[in-house]
Amino acid sequence: MRLTSSPYESPSLTLPPWVPPPGGLRTWGCGEHFDAVRLPATLAPPLIALLQAAGGHGPVLADPYSGSWHILLDPDTVRPGPWARHGIRLLRPGTRLTIPAAQVTAGTDLHWHTPPGAGYTHAELLNGALTAPSGLTSTPRRAAPRPRASR
Repeated sequence: MRLTSSPYESPSLTLPPWVPPPGGLRTWGCGEHFDAVRLPATLAPPLIALLQAAGGHGPVLADPYSGSWHILLDPDTVRPGPWARHGIRLLRPGTRLTIPAAQVTAGTDLHWHTPPGAGYTHAELLNGALTAPSGLTSTPRRAAPRPRASR
């Protein structure tokens, strides 16, 4: 776990109560303080760029080990929809999600791509980014296995 400089060192910025202190980890059930959608790491950068272009986004966790990212949303604001076909999954209420300290913003373990602070991504914004004509149109697929040559 690598720590980097934090915007929270300023006394004017406060962390949400669900974020652990420096060096800590905390596990929360989805629906307690946030909802979350899980997406493949390959979709995350273009989706986050779409969200930024549409007006911003909230906290985003990156987990290089599992190859997935999590976008945090206001609790009880998103429902499964047609966007789920992109390999993005709404985590059910009670699904446990580990939260690192806000200062953990890099490394090969769970870290913040976008640290928590000024709210969440709005479900409507996420849905709009996923269903826009310029949005994500297909799920990346693994290459089909090559047939083995007979000996």
